[in-house]
Amino acid sequence: MSKKLPPFQSFLGQFMVAVQSESGQFFDKSVVLMTHHTQTEGAEGYVINHPSTLSPKEIFQKRDISFLGPDFHLMRGGPVDIDHGAVLHSDEYRALDTKPLTNRLGLTETQQALDDIADHIGPKNFLVLIGKAVWAPGQLEEEIMGNMWIPVPFSFNILFNTADNKKWQEALATLKIDSNLMTNQSGKA
Repeated sequence: MSKKLPPFQSFLGQFMVAVQSESGQFFDKSVVLMTHHTQTEGAEGYVINHPSTLSPKEIFQKRDISFLGPDFHLMRGGPVDIDHGAVLHSDEYRALDTKPLTNRLGLTETQQALDDIADHIGPKNFLVLIGKAVWAPGQLEEEIMGNMWIPVPFSFNILFNTADNKKWQEALATLKIDSNLMTNQSGKA
């Protein structure tokens, strides 16, 4: 018998922190920034703490784009639309299609953000991501109820100023959860 879902609550602009820590799984120790969440359309977000094995140079060469901007690393944003790129960035930068996520954060999913970064007129703080995480309507809520994810308030510091390999622990610590006590299995009652 499935549990009854609580009244809808949007998690837009918040982190979802993976409870499970099964080594080798895509969402192992993931922190996902939620960029879309409605009751009828489901949810989307980007994993912010798993670097890609691809270099920016490889991605740009694949698309016949010359990029002479600052060096940065790519993040594996999720297992869906792996050719899809996006830039999560501080809010002082705005492109025509920038979507505000919080009062300090925006999302731009077009080439313009990368062009502006290359021209040194882009955002001060940014993460470039390839791929994204997607949930069907109600799926994220069911996974939260199944103890697969913990909602955590957004932290600019965790997103931009914390080492990738420490973001999971730091996100849990904001709720006073010791990551050393986490098991390698999601909860089942």
